[in-house]
Amino acid sequence: MRRFNKGLFYSDPGNLLPRQSCLNPGLWPTEAAVFRYLEALKTTSPGPDNLPFWALKLGAPYLASPISELFRRSLSESVVPLQWKTAVITPIPKLVNPTSCEHYRPISITCSLSRVLEKMVVRHYIYPLFSSPDSSLTENLRDQFAFRPTGSTTAALVAIMQKVTEYLQTEPYVRLVALDFSRAFDTVRTSSLFSKLANSELPDNIYNWLLQFFTNRTHSTNFNGFTSPSLHINSSIVQGSGMGPATYAVNSSDLHPKNVQVTIFKYADDVFPIIPASLDCVTANEIENIAGWASRNNLRLNEAKSREIIFRKKGVTISPPPPRCGNISRHSQIDILGVIVTETLSVAPHVARVEARCSQALYAIKTLRAHGLGGLALHNVCRLLLESRLLYAAPSWIGFATVEDKVRLQKVLARAKRWGLDGGKALPRVEDLLHSADTTLFKKVLNNPQHVMHQFLPALKNHQHLTRPRTHNFVLPSASTLDKKNFMTRMLYKDIY
Repeated sequence: MRRFNKGLFYSDPGNLLPRQSCLNPGLWPTEAAVFRYLEALKTTSPGPDNLPFWALKLGAPYLASPISELFRRSLSESVVPLQWKTAVITPIPKLVNPTSCEHYRPISITCSLSRVLEKMVVRHYIYPLFSSPDSSLTENLRDQFAFRPTGSTTAALVAIMQKVTEYLQTEPYVRLVALDFSRAFDTVRTSSLFSKLANSELPDNIYNWLLQFFTNRTHSTNFNGFTSPSLHINSSIVQGSGMGPATYAVNSSDLHPKNVQVTIFKYADDVFPIIPASLDCVTANEIENIAGWASRNNLRLNEAKSREIIFRKKGVTISPPPPRCGNISRHSQIDILGVIVTETLSVAPHVARVEARCSQALYAIKTLRAHGLGGLALHNVCRLLLESRLLYAAPSWIGFATVEDKVRLQKVLARAKRWGLDGGKALPRVEDLLHSADTTLFKKVLNNPQHVMHQFLPALKNHQHLTRPRTHNFVLPSASTLDKKNFMTRMLYKDIY
């Protein structure tokens, strides 16, 4: 047992060592910052303290001052109240009809005040480590597209599709493996996480606060109205907490390919090694390298749920096909973060699924209209439900869609109008929606050097000529027809062709 910070104890599972830090109360978080966070609280379940979110939200003008003082003392002295170190797990079904424990996702509900402070710490101290040029984590997190500002499934898919088409310019095929880890968020070893945080630029008192937060935790499970007794845990990044997602990204920061010519992209606990044909012989070594990393971090690679696909150009036959990698199953089409792509980079199956989901939404809208919804309210509901389905990660895959695919999407909106579900107000065309989604994302990438996709932009032009204004001033890459289907290349050329 080790003692630090005013006599508080924690159990040392190995190499968890506190830093020496001063106990002078800081000036952050300020009362104004706490007020903004309390006022912005959304509907959420109360934690073990049974403090409802609406009490904090409505009482923000009066509670911000004492709560900010509580937060300052907690952070400056690296003290986490015991009530904040307990959680009630609410199992959320992953499937429609769950039959075993593996079919549930354990979401930890922590105290409301703890969640507020966790989010503030993440935004003020953790997120800057992901993009600051002075941070040792910045370069290591370039391939992680989740749990960070500007990160999204769209960005991850853009990166994956761009790298696959880049390899296909010179390779006959490209192997992509979608790897699955069993209960990744719940088994992360605390000592593994803090061995990476120890080398970061976190202030000592914040490092010690995080150490206090993740050690000596307890949890109980609430299921069907029954709550189990509390038990101590020695792993997990507390899935469902405000701190968990960002710290998982930190934990995965040291996962890199063994061969520098192999590319790995990560989205949360989804890992996608992309291996060109010329390096196919190292596939087994790369999977073994990832499995070894998982073992060192108390994770387990689940080959039974992992999948692989061999991408090739349309019309190209690979004979004989490359050997399978271990027990990982091979498919002719694969669902990558919710988007279905075939081995020839066709997205027709994804468009068919989008069309089916939109049809379900149209049926729901018809039911709402039958119950009296109409006018502008009906129009807004129709747009909300259809656009959320039509535009999911659209910038990443729409360049690979054919004219027939886009016509199928347009027919969805035409059907809504024909059935009178637009509330008497015209719905926008699919082309306009897709153009708006493309333009909005591209502007965000251009205007934010810290954007996770900014790394894919080419170099800026260096000349003194007076030319007409353009949407960008980047060097146009030499691109084939296949590469121009990618979001970044497509947008760079958009004002030319």
